Amino acid sequence: MSEHPDRPPRPPAAPRRASRWSLRLRLVVAFLVVTLVAVGVIALQVLPTLESSLSQQRLLSLTSDAERAATEQEAAGRSRRPPTPRQLVETVAARTGGTVTLLVADGRRAGASGAMAVRQATRGTAAPSDAAMRLAGRALQVDRPRGEVDRRGRLAARVAVPVALAGEPPAVLVVSEGLEDVHSTVGLVGRRVLFGGLLALLVALAAGATLAVGVSARIRALERGSREVAAGRFTTRFDTVGGDELGELGRSLETMRRQLAELDGSRKRFIATASHELRTPLSSLSGFVELLRDEELDEDERRAFLDRLSAQIGRLTRLADDLLDLSRLESGGLELRPEVCDLHDVAAAVADEFAPVVEREGRTLRVRLVGGTVRQRCDPDRVGQVIRILVDNALKHGDARAAVEIRVARSGGVARIEVTDHGPGIAAEDVPHLFEPFHGAGDRSGAGLGLAIAHELAHRMRGSLRASTAPGRTTFTLELPA
Repeated sequence: MSEHPDRPPRPPAAPRRASRWSLRLRLVVAFLVVTLVAVGVIALQVLPTLESSLSQQRLLSLTSDAERAATEQEAAGRSRRPPTPRQLVETVAARTGGTVTLLVADGRRAGASGAMAVRQATRGTAAPSDAAMRLAGRALQVDRPRGEVDRRGRLAARVAVPVALAGEPPAVLVVSEGLEDVHSTVGLVGRRVLFGGLLALLVALAAGATLAVGVSARIRALERGSREVAAGRFTTRFDTVGGDELGELGRSLETMRRQLAELDGSRKRFIATASHELRTPLSSLSGFVELLRDEELDEDERRAFLDRLSAQIGRLTRLADDLLDLSRLESGGLELRPEVCDLHDVAAAVADEFAPVVEREGRTLRVRLVGGTVRQRCDPDRVGQVIRILVDNALKHGDARAAVEIRVARSGGVARIEVTDHGPGIAAEDVPHLFEPFHGAGDRSGAGLGLAIAHELAHRMRGSLRASTAPGRTTFTLELPA
């Protein structure tokens, strides 16, 4: 559909480019977030746990000291004069270093309801707090020491130890100790954590920025290189240093660049050689046409020129067919029609096609079957085309006095067809490029597409085609799997 004549075409949209700093910012922010999370975990989890652990340790120590002091006083009272309530309170206070209050129940079971009165205290006779009264009641109920850490208001540890006084109702020693030192220690640790967190944030910022700059610089270098390669400039080199993911990516891109450079070189050589191959017969045709326009030519000369025109046209036709076959093979558009066939019969049919040429040139072409009948499921037309290319190549390049032999055999479940000629052989430097299109083009043997087509056909049939050469002998082997 054509565009409206009065409407100007829209300019192509410019590609959106990501911010240059986006990756750097993401890496730096990631470092900062990880550091902040670590500091937050320490501040929210470790510090409260540390405070609770230290408070519990002090509570256990206070319980142990208070219980031991009360037990010692009771034992001393049984062996000599029992201690007075004041002596008991002062002794426990000296041992524990805390504030001690002696509570006495009004009755045998009064402690269960908290009906208790202060009998003696290290700091006057003020009534204890409700929490202390409840703790003393629980201690009397179970007749065992009970302790708790009071976090309401001033942090403190409190212990209630049941004691027995001579001639007195059930009593409880309530020992309280402030935990200001624990609070100060936790605060000091918190300040150190905060200072360390700030320092860690600065280090994370510097490390993240350094890493982000390095990573983004390497990525930008890879991006620039890929743009250069996409533009057809294959001299660009990718950074392949490093064992990390970016190094692996650089090595992959460098491998891709080399392969693209080779493909580009092959494409240019293909175009240049194909142009040369087409130009040569076209130039000949143009020259012959000009000569044929000369009315002074006799009939024999005109017939000779027409024969040469026919030969050049045939050459152009074969070149066009070969180019079409090669294009179909490389694009995967060539269809195979496999069937079970006798490979010896296929080779013999190809040899019969060359009979006129062999007889005219006085050559010898033999077909040998090694072992039993070789039946193979394949496309007989395409196998015949490969054999035809190999035989034509052998007749062109082999010694005119030597025979060309086709051998058909099966070995290890693989069908094998060998075409051998005796001649000068293949130069060592030509062997790696033997199956490339137009290799050796410009000689009198053709355009150099036959072996490339044969190689692609073998590959499409899941087989292989290889060449072995030695002075005076060259063998091409086609192998087809069962």
